[in-house]
Amino acid sequence: MDTLAVLSLKNALNISHNSDLGDSHAVVQHYLQQHSAELAQAEAWQSWPAQRQAVLCLQLCCKQAGLQPGLLDGWWGPQTSYAAEQLAGLQQHQKMPPPWRDRYSTPANPNNWPLDREQELRAFFGEPGEQLVKVSFPYPMRLAWDMSTTVLATQCHQKVAASVQKVLEQVLLYYGFDAVQQLRLDLYGGGFNLRARRGGSSLSTHSWGIAFDFDPEHNQLKWGSNKAAFARSDYDYWWQCWEDEGWVSLGRSRNYDWMHVQAARL
Repeated sequence: MDTLAVLSLKNALNISHNSDLGDSHAVVQHYLQQHSAELAQAEAWQSWPAQRQAVLCLQLCCKQAGLQPGLLDGWWGPQTSYAAEQLAGLQQHQKMPPPWRDRYSTPANPNNWPLDREQELRAFFGEPGEQLVKVSFPYPMRLAWDMSTTVLATQCHQKVAASVQKVLEQVLLYYGFDAVQQLRLDLYGGGFNLRARRGGSSLSTHSWGIAFDFDPEHNQLKWGSNKAAFARSDYDYWWQCWEDEGWVSLGRSRNYDWMHVQAARL
């Protein structure tokens, strides 16, 4: 199971996010025993290894939520993986996520972030490097290129400060700090930086303090979804938190620079 699936199972069984799933195996077994009448397809499940029982338990939780994880056989596959993603959406939003193939192309923009054009950016945010404020992170970050250095706050434009905090608070609430670290969502690659775009000549959105980079080593500038860590399904709700606030992922929009998120439309 991937990290998101483990979190979904913990949520379903009311297991602390900070607990190791292996240490909670008795909870998994107890739940399966309670619902053994629903496990006709899973003959002799009691003799299965702990990992397979955990997958079976997740499949059962998905089925009980009205989802379609496939056979209740304890094997992790594409159908179970997709059902687990849907279960995570139900747990977070109390409703089914919209079918991803049917999503319309116009993203949310509740904060009315401007287009990523210098004229529009100046009109909305003012001059580069001005109106900067300190914003505290809701969980400690590690500096991506020196992980022994803790980062507790950063600078950003005053118009995006509340939105940044809201996003990261939601991330912490959903994933829990242990998973945040496992997924390297605490590796801070930088925010405000008055400079030109890498590989370009116009000013970067970092120049206004309206862009952030995370875990640059595993999401390098020219990497596409076949290599970037943030393209994996484990990170779908990381991106959803940003996108619900109108932020734009260059990775999800253009399939490069997956480390980068900005408060400016493309």
